[in-house]
Amino acid sequence: MRKNTVNLLIMAVVSVWLSTSGEVHALQKPAEFSGDLVITTPDSTIKAKIYVKDPSIHRVEMSKEAGGMIFIRPPKARGSIWMLDPVKKQYRILSWPQVHKDPVQAWTDIQYDMGGGPRAEEVINGYQCKVFHFKYKDQDKIALKMWFAEDLQYTIKREADAKIAIEKDADPVTIKGIFEVVNIKTQTLNDVLFKVPPDYVKVK
Repeated sequence: MRKNTVNLLIMAVVSVWLSTSGEVHALQKPAEFSGDLVITTPDSTIKAKIYVKDPSIHRVEMSKEAGGMIFIRPPKARGSIWMLDPVKKQYRILSWPQVHKDPVQAWTDIQYDMGGGPRAEEVINGYQCKVFHFKYKDQDKIALKMWFAEDLQYTIKREADAKIAIEKDADPVTIKGIFEVVNIKTQTLNDVLFKVPPDYVKVK
């Protein structure tokens, strides 16, 4: 009888732990969302539509003025980006460094040569964000500021004065300006958004 009571207690504790763990995991799951991406540089303003399935899966639809291309970072991307041409119904698979044609990838990769961490908290576009500052080694100037929305588990704003290597053995390209996601709408996104349409032809 005592053994059965002990077993029941153990099962109850395990059950509570599992349910609590599941709830915590569910609470930490990033929200799926869409929004308008605006990239403002000293020379131009680029607009696009962005869809984020989770921090590692996204779709960016560039405006016609910005070329009209669509960039998809699919599940299990393995460092690759799909670039779709909706006019020609063609797509190609981009690998490094061509992945930086995708503005999200370019603005994300600039931080990897820097060091830094959280400095403050601030509300941006209705979302509570942790503000991060990043600097290059041996430099006092802040090269990148990031606003990380905790509810979305995604950086919705970046201010940068940085560089990124686009081509091998070529001089780094300057990335300077503001990258911001506005008009954010949380919603369940159809998996079709992150797949190449069946009538598209793959090109090199």
